Amino acid sequence: ERCKELRKLRDHYPTRRVEIAQADANTFLQDLELDRYAWRGVLFLDPFATQVEWATVQRIASLEALDTWLLFPLSAIARMLPKSRIPDDIDPAWANRLTRIYGDATWRDLYRENPQQELFGRPQEERTTGVDGLLEIYKKNLKHAFGARLLEKSVTLKAATNSPLFELIFCVGNPNGIGPAKPIAKHILEHI
Repeated sequence: ERCKELRKLRDHYPTRRVEIAQADANTFLQDLELDRYAWRGVLFLDPFATQVEWATVQRIASLEALDTWLLFPLSAIARMLPKSRIPDDIDPAWANRLTRIYGDATWRDLYRENPQQELFGRPQEERTTGVDGLLEIYKKNLKHAFGARLLEKSVTLKAATNSPLFELIFCVGNPNGIGPAKPIAKHILEHI
């Protein structure tokens, strides 16, 4: 139904070159071939939960043609983590899903050794600052993929109860667009 609405909108402006594809974003973007010198676009990745895989994010970064707004699913990921705060207590399917989202097992870095020792000398494990830790690890991976094209500023979108749902993150497509794109995106984020 939404694609039909987009097609109507496109048909209303026939002089614009607009392509609409109805497909799984991971598959579509992995197979997308763009000439970064001829194409420019804006991509908005709005996963229902945790569907956007790291391989897709890397592919987007490599295209260097799509300015990307990404909704990172903080609450969905937080619900997948083990309550015991022991990474190996996680359901194997969820561990696999987190690895596909982060691109590697860096999500396990949410649990780090506490410099304080227990009474009997064993180190304590504790999760870093919850949502901040989830985001810090993901942004570090984004920085590796996009380099200077990652806008460090992002915005946490919260539920009515003030609990974090998503983090809205922006990455510039073409390296030559960093100068104009980052200030525009920062302005947008400041006014959400």
